[in-house]
Formats: sequence, structure tokens, C-alpha cells
Amino acid sequence: MIKENHERDSVKDAEGNELEEKFIKKTRVKKCSELMRPEIKQLLGLPLHKKIRISQEIIKKAVEKYPNLGIGFSGGTDSLVLLHLALPIITDKQPIIFVNTGHQFQKTYEFINKIIGEWKIKNYHEVRPSKDRFEEIKNKYGLKTPEFTEICCGYHKIAPLLTVIKNLRLNAFMNGIRGVEHEERAKESIFSPRDDHFRVHPILFWTQEDVMEYMTMFEIPANPMYAEGYTSLGCTHCTEKNPDPNAHERAGRGIVRENIMAKLRELGYT
Repeated sequence: MIKENHERDSVKDAEGNELEEKFIKKTRVKKCSELMRPEIKQLLGLPLHKKIRISQEIIKKAVEKYPNLGIGFSGGTDSLVLLHLALPIITDKQPIIFVNTGHQFQKTYEFINKIIGEWKIKNYHEVRPSKDRFEEIKNKYGLKTPEFTEICCGYHKIAPLLTVIKNLRLNAFMNGIRGVEHEERAKESIFSPRDDHFRVHPILFWTQEDVMEYMTMFEIPANPMYAEGYTSLGCTHCTEKNPDPNAHERAGRGIVRENIMAKLRELGYT
């Protein structure tokens, strides 16, 4: 579990550079909590055992309400906890979906394969873009620019997700986003409508500490990339280590992605 040092007002990245205020953990968590819907915010302070029960009830309701429900799994701790919560409730009719951008860490791919095998998941779908356009997009817009981030994520991650939702005729897609991760996610609801399906967010009211406590409680193995200093995982070219315990968990994802998250979510990002 990450501990806070309230005497410090700044955080640093892996190179020792001071990060923007947006990435100070206590500041950002507070801001995100203030943006939450009242009915979600009131759940933040509950003890973990009550959050587990509520999350399980949400999953049960989703299974009953949406006959064609899919569950996202990225290999990160949040989606891993969601999967662990869901497996005793869902059946083989509900597909587990991983969007392979072609650029995640090799250890993430290995970890996903391990979980799929050891947890005996049968209805597993790995989807990917039709081709790799990373170099093309980078050369045209520059690495990590707003244009690069929007187009690269849109092509390699968002489009394959929307395609599999359409191809599998899903009327709902469940994923493990949490409100204190990002200001845009903080505004979400548990059952969130899209043009042609619903998004379901059973752990929207969980904190990072809740996730880690759950992992410890049930002795769930974590993606080995966390042990190497990462606190949020994405593609290799847009994910950096986050060594400062006072930094927000998404500090390693870069300011550009954080600033255009509203646009990415409009396109279909989780």
C-alpha cells in the first residue's frame, strides 16, 4: 500500500523532475472525489467488505439486466480485481475481452495468458487492430503529442474495443475504472449509457488502497510490472515508472493523455 507524506507539496518523476500539481496524489484524489456523483461519493469511505458486497450486487444486476454482457481485462490490478469479483457470478456466456494494441509490455502479455490459463477462463477474446500504425502516426504527429495520443489510442485501442462490442452484439461492457483515478472517470455513473450499449463500473467507488487490500486478502498475484515501479499500465511508449509514493497512481501515464481524457472517452475509451 502506498503511504502519503503530507509534509511534501510536490512529487517527482523517474528522472527527478518535479511533476505538475495534477499528479500530487492527495490533491488529485480530493479533486476527483469532489467531482463524483453524490450517490457514488458516499460509498468512498465504506470499509472494504461492504464495497465488495455492493460491487458483487452490481455485477449480479448487470448479468440479469444485460443478456449480452462483456467484461474487460487489461492485465492491470483494477481489471484483475473486477475479474476476480465477477467469476463466481458470471457464466461462460459472458466473454472476457482483452484489447491487444500490439504495444503493451511483454510481461503484461505473459501475465494475462497466465491468468486466463490458471483461472480456467474459456470465453476469452483477444482483439487487436488490423495493422500496426504506431510508426506512421508518430512520424506524422510526434510522440506523445495530443494529436498522436488521440489518433494512436483511437486506432489501436478504442476502435478494436468498439468493433468487438459490435461483432459480439454486446449490450453492455463491464470494466474496472475507478473514480479517484481521473477527473473524467470521477463523473461517471455505475450504469452509463453509450450510443449502442451500456458501460458498467462495479468498482467505481474503490480507492487504490482498496484494490491493494483486496489483492492481499485473496492472495491474488499482480502483474510483475508493478514490482518494477509502475503504478498504471498502458502501452510501452506512453507508460513510465512512478517512483514517488506521494505521486498519484496515473503520474506515469503522462500529462498529455490526462489532459485529453475527455476527448478519448468521447471516442469510446474506458
